[in-house]
Amino acid sequence: MFRTKFALLALAITCLGSSYATYAIATAMDDWQPINPEELKMTEDSAHPGDAIILYHEETADDMTRHRHVYLRLKILTEKGKDRANVEIPYDATLAGITDIKARTITPDGAITPFTGKAFNSTIVKAHGVKYLAKTFTLPNVQVGSIIEWKYTEFWDDYLRAPRWIVQEDLYQKRAKFSFVPFLKAGHYIQDSRGDIKDRVYHMIIGLPEKSEIKTTANNKMELELKDIPAFVEEDYAPPPAMMKMRVNFYYGSDKMAKPQEFWKDEGKFWNKDIEKFAGHSGAVAATVGKITSPADTPEQKARKIYAYVQKIKNLNYTNKEGAIEEILSREGKEKRTVDDVVQKNEGYRDEIARLFWALGRAGGLQVYMMRVSDRDEYFFQSTIPNPSQLTSEIAIVVLDGKEVFLDPGTPLCSYGHLVWQHTSTQGIRQTADGGTTLGPTPSVNYKDAISKRVARLTLNGDGSAKGKIVVAWTGQEALVHRLSSLKTDAAGRKKELEDELRAMLPNGTAVQFESSSGWDDADGQLNASFDVEIPSYASNTGKRMLVPMNLFQTRSPQLFAHGERKQPVYFNFPYYQIDETLVSYPATFQVESRPETQPIRTDYSLYKRVYGNTSNANAITFTRDFAMAGIAFQQKDYADLRTFFSGVNASDAQFVVLTQK
Repeated sequence: MFRTKFALLALAITCLGSSYATYAIATAMDDWQPINPEELKMTEDSAHPGDAIILYHEETADDMTRHRHVYLRLKILTEKGKDRANVEIPYDATLAGITDIKARTITPDGAITPFTGKAFNSTIVKAHGVKYLAKTFTLPNVQVGSIIEWKYTEFWDDYLRAPRWIVQEDLYQKRAKFSFVPFLKAGHYIQDSRGDIKDRVYHMIIGLPEKSEIKTTANNKMELELKDIPAFVEEDYAPPPAMMKMRVNFYYGSDKMAKPQEFWKDEGKFWNKDIEKFAGHSGAVAATVGKITSPADTPEQKARKIYAYVQKIKNLNYTNKEGAIEEILSREGKEKRTVDDVVQKNEGYRDEIARLFWALGRAGGLQVYMMRVSDRDEYFFQSTIPNPSQLTSEIAIVVLDGKEVFLDPGTPLCSYGHLVWQHTSTQGIRQTADGGTTLGPTPSVNYKDAISKRVARLTLNGDGSAKGKIVVAWTGQEALVHRLSSLKTDAAGRKKELEDELRAMLPNGTAVQFESSSGWDDADGQLNASFDVEIPSYASNTGKRMLVPMNLFQTRSPQLFAHGERKQPVYFNFPYYQIDETLVSYPATFQVESRPETQPIRTDYSLYKRVYGNTSNANAITFTRDFAMAGIAFQQKDYADLRTFFSGVNASDAQFVVLTQK
């Protein structure tokens, strides 16, 4: 429910005393904040909008003890607000733990009911499909007018975590206080894995009110206090919330950090050395490239053979284990691995596989470069922020006939010459021909690189019900999204996901039965799935007439961009193209009375076309629908035009063919 995300900075601590080697639970937050009688009397009004408000929000991150303390106090204003009693505390279980959860409910008359239950580990899904592990629990005796509050401690061991304060929440906040105690102690210092000394802390304020100020108090403690923080309004098809909310980024550094351009130059040098250390001058690589390529191969043939080889290596980031991705198995072991380990064990992590492609390509005489990019499903790369943790994945670039071809060897089932969508239209740091590095972009993708086609063959009954078959096919990015999702589950889970996806498109009450699928392991081919369906209320029967909707696959789709105002930019994951074809056979006792006339709708970035047609069967009609969205990002100034396009689409999709009894 409430989330603070961190930019993780892995740092080795030199000369660290034993008193800091183990953590001790701080007691500064053992006491609850005093209860204000006026807050108990507070009711919903124009000054306190929403179903609930945050009365007080406090976070203290302490790198001296490797702890973060969080305190939330909420006022419940409506019946819907009572849902806030269900609390979720997201965290990264591979790096940290949650302890000392305490919570209580205060009813309007001042009676206090402490939470005495147990918090459970659950997996939650946030925007853009990002999954988190969370501690979840439910507060007792919550009613309209109650105050609920909880606090907890997050702890970690071997890392320093310069915090990333996400100031805004989805509720209005009356008061908030954020604190950070950095690891800055006389006689001690921070040294990263490349030997650089980090002797100061930088911060960047993003989106806060102009007069916001971070103050430094005793013991280098940094504090920010705010009042009347507006709620962050999440909207459909918006950029990742963490990139749009008011926030403050902290990072450790030296005087180099004051000049981001110089920082990225130094970062590039270190990254280059790291690649060479991992993948350079390997006998196993030389032997392998000799086995999988031929001296007679063209450069492109070599690149394709090497790519096909590394794609078959077991990818440890996508190892199936009870439906979950094994993101990290052993951090220390991963750091010590070399390209020889990947070749000999025939397994590796995502970036190791990408580096193996680079090493094999170089050994095979190809002009090949590495690039480290920011995954744009959750964050966007900002070159003005000198923090390498923005860059999360490595890809490869091979030059063929003077043209750069971007490849994604570390993403399973990603076809040659393509990138998974998170790695398109983003930025990062890349190697250059002169042996250096530079910041640069990755290519965008075309809407024809992400196609979904849905074909329905239905038989309509006189009562308006229908049954038949539906076949769905995906290519490009659409197929890759489904293939990667399938790696996280088993056959039964895959079947359920496909049925649920189709059922969500069709009229309420539709029975969907998976029949078969194919193409899961063919990265270059089409992915297909077929289903049997029964729709109890497809057409509307009005006596002698039936109204047959032309929007079978949009029946339950929400009306996009219906609101006249937009607070956030519009953001699609990737350009896409949808093709729908529906054939409806109707009873011989009916005939077509009328059909709508629709006109194509075109813009510089989109296309919509719907066509009604006859078939060789006198008692059958067909509807085809083409929809293409070629853009992915639209600022608020573009919203009116985008909304006009979708309004036209919605109006056309809502039309019917009228059948009448003969």
